[in-house]
Amino acid sequence: MQRLFTKPIHVSVGNLNIDITMYVPRLPKTDESIIAEETIIGPGGSASNYSVAATFYGHKVFLIATTSDDPLVDQILEKLAKIGVDTTYVKRVEGVPGIVSVIVIPGGERIIVKYRGVNELLSPNDIPKQVLQDASIVHITSIPPSVAGEIARRANGLGVLVSYDPGAYAYLEKDKVLDVIKYVNIIFLNRREAKALAGNNPKLLLKMGPSMVVVKKGPGGAYVLLHGDMIYYGVSKPIRPPVDSTGAGDAFDAFFNAVYLDYKDPGKALQYALAAGAMKVMCRGSQICWDKNLFNKQLNETTIEAVKNPKNWVLED
Repeated sequence: MQRLFTKPIHVSVGNLNIDITMYVPRLPKTDESIIAEETIIGPGGSASNYSVAATFYGHKVFLIATTSDDPLVDQILEKLAKIGVDTTYVKRVEGVPGIVSVIVIPGGERIIVKYRGVNELLSPNDIPKQVLQDASIVHITSIPPSVAGEIARRANGLGVLVSYDPGAYAYLEKDKVLDVIKYVNIIFLNRREAKALAGNNPKLLLKMGPSMVVVKKGPGGAYVLLHGDMIYYGVSKPIRPPVDSTGAGDAFDAFFNAVYLDYKDPGKALQYALAAGAMKVMCRGSQICWDKNLFNKQLNETTIEAVKNPKNWVLED
C-alpha cells in the first residue's frame, strides 16, 4: 500500500485518561479540607500527552489506547481531534476510564493518584499492522512491559524506530522492562528509573540494545548517552514561573523523537526536548500549551554541551 502521509508518523501507544487537576495553596493535613483555587478537567495520560506535543510540533500522530464508552470520554476525544491527533484507533470498551487526580501546589510540585481503569485492556493487537508499517517511530509509554514488549518486538521486526518510556514499571517490574529494551532504539528514563535498571551506570543499558539512553533530571536538565562514550548534557530554565510539571516528560519525549526524525542529531533533539519540557511546566494541566514564539524564546535559553566522563555522574544532582 502506498504511504498516505508525507509528514513523519508517530504511533503513540499507552494511556488515555481523564485528568482532574486541582490547584491548591498548600497540601491539606489529615482530615482537613481546603478549597482549590482552580480545577481543570481534561485529557491526560502519557500517550495522549505525547500525541498532543508531537502534533503541535507538526508531525502526524496516531494515538493507540483503550478508553471507556462512557459519554464523559466523548469530550476528551473531541479535544484531541480538534488539536489534530488521530484517534481512529482508540478502542472504546465498557467500563471505567482511566482517571488521574492531580493536586498541584505553588511552584508546580504535585501529588498524583492514578486509577488505570480500562487502560488495562490495551492489547498489542489494537495496532493494525499497516499502521506499524507506515510509522516513522513507535513510542510506547507507561504500560505493562508484557504488552510493551510484544509491540516493540513487532515494530522492531518491521524495521521501525522504537522509543520506550516505561515510567514506574522500571522499578516495579525491572526484569521485564530489561527484556523489552532489547527491541528498543531510544529509552527515556528519569533518575530513579535509570538507577533501578542500571544502578549508578546507565551506560550499561546501551549494551542491551538501545542506541540512545536519555536520562531526564527535571530542573537539573537531561543527558543523552550514546555508543562510543558520546554524551550530551543540556538544561533549560523556564522563562516563566513553573505552575505544573505534570506531563513535562511526555512533551520532552515527543519533541526529542520529532526532532531526531527530522535531523538525526541527538544534540539538537535534546535541545528541543528540554525547551518543550520547560514550556510545559509553564502550563496548567498535563498537556503542553503551544505558543511558537514562546517556544522559540525558551529554545534560546536552552544550553547543550558534549561532555566526556562527567565528574558528577548522570544520576547525581
